[in-house]
Amino acid sequence: MGCFSILQYAQRHELYEEVDLAEIADECRKKTGQTPVVVVDGRQCVWLLYRGCDFYCGGQYKEFREACTNLVRRFRNCGVHLVFYFYGLPSVDKKEKWVRLNRESAEQMSKSLRTAHEQGSTRVRPKRHPEGLVPCAHVIFREEPNSEVRLSTGICHQEIAQYAASNTNCLGVMSGNADFLVYSGVPSLLILHGESKAEEGVSLRRFRPAVIASHLGIRLQHLPAFGTFAGDSFIKSDELQRVHGRLQDFYNCRGNPMAAVAKLVKDNAVDEMCRIAFGDRWAEFLETVEVGIGQYGCKPTVSDSPTEGSDWSQVLHFIESKHVSGEIPGMVLSLAKSRIFRAGAALEDMADGAQNGLSTAEMLQPMRRRMYTVLLWESGEGPFRVEEFFTRRSDVCQEEVEVSKWLPPGVTHPGLRRLWTADVESRWRLFTWIVGAPDGDGSALRSLQPQYLAVPAAALSFLRHEACCLERHEAEVLAVVAVTVGRLSVQQLAQKQLPSLDTRAVYLASLFVRTALQVLDAAAICGLSFPRDSECLLDAYFDGIFFHELYLKAKAQSFARIGAHLPRDRPHLGPLHHLLDVIEGTHTSRQ
Repeated sequence: MGCFSILQYAQRHELYEEVDLAEIADECRKKTGQTPVVVVDGRQCVWLLYRGCDFYCGGQYKEFREACTNLVRRFRNCGVHLVFYFYGLPSVDKKEKWVRLNRESAEQMSKSLRTAHEQGSTRVRPKRHPEGLVPCAHVIFREEPNSEVRLSTGICHQEIAQYAASNTNCLGVMSGNADFLVYSGVPSLLILHGESKAEEGVSLRRFRPAVIASHLGIRLQHLPAFGTFAGDSFIKSDELQRVHGRLQDFYNCRGNPMAAVAKLVKDNAVDEMCRIAFGDRWAEFLETVEVGIGQYGCKPTVSDSPTEGSDWSQVLHFIESKHVSGEIPGMVLSLAKSRIFRAGAALEDMADGAQNGLSTAEMLQPMRRRMYTVLLWESGEGPFRVEEFFTRRSDVCQEEVEVSKWLPPGVTHPGLRRLWTADVESRWRLFTWIVGAPDGDGSALRSLQPQYLAVPAAALSFLRHEACCLERHEAEVLAVVAVTVGRLSVQQLAQKQLPSLDTRAVYLASLFVRTALQVLDAAAICGLSFPRDSECLLDAYFDGIFFHELYLKAKAQSFARIGAHLPRDRPHLGPLHHLLDVIEGTHTSRQ
């Protein structure tokens, strides 16, 4: 919410209960005869779990995975099932708003990042977490017992609210977003309270909309209008400040804008609310207010039915079913259905670390264009275009990419449904073509052990030989991290401290993480799964602080002794030399 938050109001007036999860879960179980459920705002949860970790060096993924599994375990021990919702499909209608908000955010971030780099400091936390956290959370939570992941197909918060309102065994929504106190039918807003270990249970603060409405002197059905006039994003903050001043004078409650808004919405129709709030300009804001109020009504999400006789619509239906259950990255449905690709800004896209002025998203365009070919192969004759949005410094750029319907000799496309269910060899041939691997059948990547090393190998090979933005010694440092980070415990990684930040190292970490994620996207589009998806996540082969530490050590030695700090035994050196051979030794020019 904008100017004033109903959640802040409730906290200030202590309009909550401190509850024990096991107790309220037991009450729900006795009442409904079903397993209690908490629906979780996934992005907010990621922020909560990652607090205290590094924001600049690319991410601390082992610590993040441990935090995720501990959270689920704590709820599981209380007999509670978790349903995580994540943002899944960008709205075409809100494209301009997305561009505006990202441009404003990038401008603010550019200033703070310049200061941080000049001072070599990480004390000021950016308002963006490392890019790999949310994609990793999708997989980690989906593979945990007693939890599931859902990706939205519409407005994510509305789908969360709809789930909570329509399930009698739902205890509430776990989030820090005040909107869930306003959505119709949501039983409660839950916020973790206090630090607890897995075996100690879960303490929560429970905020009930009915209690807050009663304290304000209004009814539950007034809350959507209250939320709209209290601080909803549909009305700009400067206009809301004027409205709040006018309402406090009108209702003679100066210094208490919440009380003034409550009086406004209590007994007035929407048009009368607007007349009082906006004066002579009321008609100008009527539609905006109606839309703001309407967004809080929980309506069932209706998925498009496949058109009979249309092969592509059947493919879309197939993709959407996997999207909703979190089996594939959200980007896949966005490309297939909306033809939109949005690359949220990596931190270094807003600073001065980029090479040749290109953002990390631009560096990866060649790989992405081959991904479009494989994904949209059955979509018709075309021409088809994908709208790409990416951030460069403090601006948001837009580019239209025409999708090619060409594959190289020896590479065939059997159709997505067959590709995702049966044809293993076609998967590898298409995957290696997308990522730019030197051998057409992926034999070099497939020879790596452990198998998850195929992901960093593909990423580093692409950055070295096609994007040409990574020096050999830089790739070697990243390769050392990839083969050794798995041998370090969470506690060992958490103890590492950096004396200073290196701008180039921060940029390389951003670039590597984004490339590894795109390699995983390519694998998903080709239906390629490794022994377990969770084994190929970033924590297996990357840690930002560890990489930064090794980079600074190597730089101090002019990069002359890459890997010299490693124990001189074959278990360490064998996989490293094999990985470097795949990245460098067997490379041939792309046809």
